[in-house]
Amino acid sequence: MRDVAKAAGVSAMAVSSVLHGTGRNVRVSEETAEKIRRAANDLKYMPNSFARNLRSGKTSTVGVVFQHLERFSEFNPYYPQLLNGIMAALFPADYTLALCPKLVRDGDIGAMLDGRFDGVLWARPDFTEANVETLRDGRVPLVMLHAPPGSADGIATFCADNESAYRSVVKHLVDLGHSHCTFIIEELNEHTAEGRNRAESFLQAIQENGIHGELFTWDETARSLEKYRQDHRNITAFVCFSDTLAGHLLAVCGNLGINVPRDISVIGFDSSSFCERTTPRLTSVFQPVEKIAFEATTRLLQLIDAGASAESADLANTANIYQCGLDVRDSTCPPSTQKST
Repeated sequence: MRDVAKAAGVSAMAVSSVLHGTGRNVRVSEETAEKIRRAANDLKYMPNSFARNLRSGKTSTVGVVFQHLERFSEFNPYYPQLLNGIMAALFPADYTLALCPKLVRDGDIGAMLDGRFDGVLWARPDFTEANVETLRDGRVPLVMLHAPPGSADGIATFCADNESAYRSVVKHLVDLGHSHCTFIIEELNEHTAEGRNRAESFLQAIQENGIHGELFTWDETARSLEKYRQDHRNITAFVCFSDTLAGHLLAVCGNLGINVPRDISVIGFDSSSFCERTTPRLTSVFQPVEKIAFEATTRLLQLIDAGASAESADLANTANIYQCGLDVRDSTCPPSTQKST
């Protein structure tokens, strides 16, 4: 910028005013401004964003931390939905999106708060009380996605209404005649805040309906699924943590010759377009993933703009939950014992 100023015969403040819109008190005539623009063009001037960030104290970057980032594919619809919602809020505000799968997994909570981001979205967090304390005391605004109400006081959370969702799931199964059901979750999500909440919500719904239910942490292998079914022959329905897990379960069942839904009913969670492409089509809980992500990101941008004001504390201390629905397709039906009678 000093080189441009020298070539145009003006001050660096004048160059900054013309090229970056800073220095409102600096008056530059249109003739001088044109001279500055020509000099910048001749010198192929490019602003140093790193230096500008140091001066402004902002990076214009938001970090999205996935607790357990998996492969993006047509069989894993959750990530595209989530990112579409995030990008719809970030990009119009001229923010850059950074995907960060390792910061939390490696236990380095402080890396989220060291100034590399203006704000952080943490999706499906797995945290301890000590981690929450560190995050709450950090200077970087933070919003948690898929964190149930009450899981992190003083931090804005956005989550599906899992309790209501699983009441609908269990009611559907009871109406079909099922009396023994299992909630399946994979090891990666078992200890996340939402993983625990969904498991608890399932068990609560089972208890309310007076039927038998239990939890199964599945390693996603055919061998463990076969053994589980041999040891639990009365189970007639599997309720999965996610559509991704349910899709994998359907594939394994097909390989083992287990007919869904005749031998076992299967229910997922997310109800994306993926459910229309599975065989059979997957009955699933619908949650508005894109809407949740968009509104969570919008809240994060509000927190960034509010800084350390009293308004910021009010914005942060909120728990937002979203109603879900149950989309019934082809992967659920009455249990075989019920049909035979």
